[in-house]
Amino acid sequence: MPFIDPEPTVRKLQDMGARKILLQLPDGLKPHVFDYFSALSREFTVIVSSQPFYGACDIGNREVYDDVDCIVQFGHSRIPNVDYPKPMIFEEYQYQPVSEFREGLFAPLKEKGYLRVGLLSSIQYMETMEPVRKKLAEEGFEVFIGRNDSRINYPGQVLGCNFSSAHSVSEEVDCFLVISTGKFHSMGVQLTFDLETFVLDLNEMNVTSLKEESDRLIRRRYAVMAKALDARKFCVVMNTKIGQRRSSLTNFIARKVRELGNEAVIVTSDEVNPSDCQNMKCDAIVFTGCPRVPVDDWEKFTVPILTPPEFLQIFGFKKTNRYIMDEIVAVD
Repeated sequence: MPFIDPEPTVRKLQDMGARKILLQLPDGLKPHVFDYFSALSREFTVIVSSQPFYGACDIGNREVYDDVDCIVQFGHSRIPNVDYPKPMIFEEYQYQPVSEFREGLFAPLKEKGYLRVGLLSSIQYMETMEPVRKKLAEEGFEVFIGRNDSRINYPGQVLGCNFSSAHSVSEEVDCFLVISTGKFHSMGVQLTFDLETFVLDLNEMNVTSLKEESDRLIRRRYAVMAKALDARKFCVVMNTKIGQRRSSLTNFIARKVRELGNEAVIVTSDEVNPSDCQNMKCDAIVFTGCPRVPVDDWEKFTVPILTPPEFLQIFGFKKTNRYIMDEIVAVD
């Protein structure tokens, strides 16, 4: 079970003179909440957030953090281009680097003739990127680790909403390999590029292609997009989470809706609730926050929910023959 030593956090809080803190824990670390609370509450007043959160883009509602001196978030890395309203401490969780790999692990790449590999990783496996790179090189692959933009901390790092490290090498590689235990980060890469994307799951010690699954997902997305063509009343939802708030984009989409002769209302939401939009009797939703909400949670909604690129594509504002995954580069 993952665990982060809280003592370095205690020292950082002492140095800044903090008294009252908000502690955010992802689900994987919540079983240790009593350990963390005991360690931190010896010197500080600690409020533990019970709300789900989605990474460094999400520090909760102002009502929760307004009266604390510091927000401590375990498990994620800071988003460099987000202007946080409170002092923040991000304690990243890194799995122990893996140095031994089973024989034939990378055979799925060789079988398809892929020799130039773009290597990516979620934050938890950044320390394993170098052993994986060395192993790939030993087996004859040419490995590329891309540059990160201002929203990402490390070369090769990938978020569920930002694939800048992949963009920077996409013209040089045959495929992508993402070190991650789940498909959240990897599926976004597969949806963004025409290149086949594989997940390297170090728990299961296997490599899996996402091509067929992504093709099915894209077909579902186009079906949802097609249903929105008859919509006349749109809720354009701006997420208020600090790392997802795109007000300029929200206003732009609302203007485009009106250019079509349709009606648009701008709605703010911290946690988009299907029933809220249903109560407004809208015909479709365009969500400008985390793109995973429309892509992963669309079945919770009784009306079509689109990402901004999906809206722009289906209504002819963006001319393209391929699916475009929404990415967050900056917020305002």
